[in-house]
Amino acid sequence: MPNHVCTELVPIFNHLDHESLVKISGITRHRNFRRGETVFSPDRQSGLIIISRGRVKVYQLSGSGKEQLLRVLESGDFFGAESLFGSENPAGFGEALSALEVCTIGREDFMNLLAQYPSISIKLLEEYNRRLVAADRLITSTATESVASRLAGYLLDLMKVAESNEVTLPLPMKELAAFLGTAPETLSRKIGKFEEEGLLERNGKRIRILQPDTLNDIE
Repeated sequence: MPNHVCTELVPIFNHLDHESLVKISGITRHRNFRRGETVFSPDRQSGLIIISRGRVKVYQLSGSGKEQLLRVLESGDFFGAESLFGSENPAGFGEALSALEVCTIGREDFMNLLAQYPSISIKLLEEYNRRLVAADRLITSTATESVASRLAGYLLDLMKVAESNEVTLPLPMKELAAFLGTAPETLSRKIGKFEEEGLLERNGKRIRILQPDTLNDIE
């Protein structure tokens, strides 16, 4: 994948013209990871990381060593801007969920970009505001909504990202259940119930959403 295509994927850069994107591509570096490899950790951060291809599980560890899933990064997502401003990595760990290709930009190079293209700072603030809103919505839904409602919302979010009614569950059932705040057995039953009701069809991790409007109305 050409480097400028990598920068076109991420929302903090994709508003720039082609010439600027090609210029930024000159300071990006490509890295590849195998499934299960650690992409970043509290003691290993390589600047701004842009996901070119594949998925990354972002999680932190509790005091007892239990994983707490925070989000899944997809193609076009980025991570690590906090460390560029001197903050510690707040999430902790990133693990490749599949064959993974990323682009990275070091701190000094990124700071030079902010000075040269002030609009990147605005886009960065917009993106982090979007993430805060999404995190707040997840916390609220976990506390107030039923498992069926949380599952329906999650599937609809996947559909929006994929721009298709056919989606792939990015996580094993155990981790997806933890993310949605329920037990794996409960989650399996809810998916099975949705299938029985004709709301979706499932084949392994592949799900075809048949009635998105009905899913949207689930409380």
